[in-house]
Amino acid sequence: MIDKGFVPDYFIEIPKKLNDLKIQKLNSSSGTIVANGTDIYVQFADQLSEENINLIGEESSLKGITFSDKICTIGASTTVTELLENDKLQNIFPKLNSFLKLVSSQQIRNMGTLGGNFVNASPIGDMSIFFLALNSTLRIKNKNGTTREISFQKFHQDYKKFDLKEGELINSVSFLIPDKNTYFNFEKVSKRSYLDIASVNTAIRINIKNNRINNAYFSLGGIAAIPKFLTKTNDFLNGKIIDIKTIKQAEKILQSEISPISDVRGTSSYKRLLAKQLFFAHFIELFPKKIKFQNLFS
Repeated sequence: MIDKGFVPDYFIEIPKKLNDLKIQKLNSSSGTIVANGTDIYVQFADQLSEENINLIGEESSLKGITFSDKICTIGASTTVTELLENDKLQNIFPKLNSFLKLVSSQQIRNMGTLGGNFVNASPIGDMSIFFLALNSTLRIKNKNGTTREISFQKFHQDYKKFDLKEGELINSVSFLIPDKNTYFNFEKVSKRSYLDIASVNTAIRINIKNNRINNAYFSLGGIAAIPKFLTKTNDFLNGKIIDIKTIKQAEKILQSEISPISDVRGTSSYKRLLAKQLFFAHFIELFPKKIKFQNLFS
């Protein structure tokens, strides 16, 4: 290929350069921690080229998807593609393929990790919104091997700020596997349907028994400084009969919890409208026999 001019001459040096890379081990006390760098290298490529990098994307202790005692645990370096290719997750979330095809591009889904998405701390991080609605738990590990667990709801604290102390990294995320009475949905609006950053994204996990809401976990992105877990809205829904009146009342509480700003992805008023429409869309999608479009928007 080189001798025929299809690729530049410097390609002949690439194998040697890759072999010469000195990869830091996970327990290294120095180096900037990077999983697969799908976002951080876009933002800080020049800066990172001068730093000592601790690559953890292929660290085996941070990989894998396991199921036990009704709990699913996913390693922080698991990629979106690995979620898509897991048969058990496909059974748990029958629409997983359509949900996750809205996340970035094939190339980024192949490389981007859950932990990287979480610590990127974007207010519209698709996977943060997805796992917030699952009421997930994060396991965090420090360089000495000590672990602690926190609710994912408490991880993001302010814009680009999160609950990781020096020397800590996310080890895994876990959630209770939905039962037959539990429903899940993910929605996203962006300027393009695919290969785009969300204007607003949202997910819901809701448990229904005898037409009554036992538990509701609703998350919303693009409407606050952090991926938002809507505590007041969730609390209001718990214990309520699922009907048009309840959903409309809950949407008013939702509006009181959000504080969107105008930016390149939409005005504040547009994002409030999207939040309303997507909130209603969850119920129309999950409970089409109970909740009709024309009744919600009348």
